[in-house]
Amino acid sequence: MSEATNQPPEISAKRGRGRPRKDSNWTTFAREDLVERALFIAGDEGFAAVTMHRLAAEFKVTPRALYNYVKDRQEIINLAVELYLDKAPLIDFDPAHWQASVRMAYAESRRLHRAFPRASLVGMEENVNVTIGPRHALLVERLLQFYVDINLPLNTAVTMVRALEQDVLGFGLRFDYTYDRLPEEHKELVTRVMPASRLDAAAQVAAPQCRAALQLPGQTSDEMFEDLIELRIIAIEAILAKNVASH
Repeated sequence: MSEATNQPPEISAKRGRGRPRKDSNWTTFAREDLVERALFIAGDEGFAAVTMHRLAAEFKVTPRALYNYVKDRQEIINLAVELYLDKAPLIDFDPAHWQASVRMAYAESRRLHRAFPRASLVGMEENVNVTIGPRHALLVERLLQFYVDINLPLNTAVTMVRALEQDVLGFGLRFDYTYDRLPEEHKELVTRVMPASRLDAAAQVAAPQCRAALQLPGQTSDEMFEDLIELRIIAIEAILAKNVASH
């Protein structure tokens, strides 16, 4: 994530009401840096954390100075969402090696959502006015064409596109977000289907399978995600085999 490299000094000139004038002593930063920082904050803490005062503190300027770059906070939110959408990965799929392409699609999508996990919740937190550019349409078209090229029916291809989004978003919010922020000694709260501490707190419940599961090797969130991908690949293989058998 880019940071402001030219930090403006304190502005000593007296300001009237309205937008501040641009000062000859004021070293500006790029508007793109402002939007990048807003997206970083939103991705980590949620869009409610993106305020003019917070951004001004990040760039060591007064909140009023930000109005040289944007109309208001809403414009920053809109621009941050547009930037987030523009970061969606465009993948060159290879139907001849479709398993590797599925893994790549999942891994690249996860990389984006892991970098900005709470940005996907914008619709629950903010009213946004964003023009969705052609990138999203191109991404969906590539995915659909890829699944059709490996001989999935179009309706199944649509389901698989939806599954990719649901899998990555759900995993990012349920597992990656917490896993990445927990100290090592508490990561089993994420990686165990029933952590020992919670099982012990419910000692009155007979749970032999949960206790047996505690004896399985521990996993990282990366290993858990690989298991999720493998389940999707197995499902696709089963669908393809069923289609062949029916013809």
